[in-house]
Amino acid sequence: MDHGSNTRTTRDSPVYGDQRIPYLDYYAVLNRVREGTLSNGEKFKPFPWMEANTMPKSKQQVTIERAMESCTFKTLLSCVMGYGLGAAFGLITSGMDPAIAGDVGQPSKLNTRETLREIGKRSSSYARNFAMFGAMYSGTECLIETYRGRSDLANSGLAGCATGGVIGLRAGVTAGVIGCGGFAAFSLAIDYFLRR
Repeated sequence: MDHGSNTRTTRDSPVYGDQRIPYLDYYAVLNRVREGTLSNGEKFKPFPWMEANTMPKSKQQVTIERAMESCTFKTLLSCVMGYGLGAAFGLITSGMDPAIAGDVGQPSKLNTRETLREIGKRSSSYARNFAMFGAMYSGTECLIETYRGRSDLANSGLAGCATGGVIGLRAGVTAGVIGCGGFAAFSLAIDYFLRR
């Protein structure tokens, strides 16, 4: 049987008599089936279930996908993104603060070095807070989703409640309860909007 360009011969190919038997290149066969082309060049209608993601994945691809879907990776990614977003937000808000930028028509009482120091402090503070919030929320949501075994709005609400409650508990029990309710409602609203 002639497989045409779907075969390849290597040094490790088995020998039969004085000829090497070529291996069937399964990736080439799958590509031809997906394209709807036979090895002799004839066209045919591909199977409807053949999609672009049906190629077998390598061990490296599987390992990378598992790592990216892990709670550790999601938590670290949210922490880094929260830090960057918080730093940018702190930079923007410090430019609007009259104590740093000065009032309208009046220059700031701080010199350039003091102004930059204040901007850096505020950006750093916002960055740490956003990073902590992002890591707590993302990690909690991932753990809840893993425990429950499904991805739905309840995960966002529970993660928001836990994160808001823990952050609010620093100011007391009442603030913890309000933080739980507020963050849960906010998380549910955002997740509901994004899932539509």
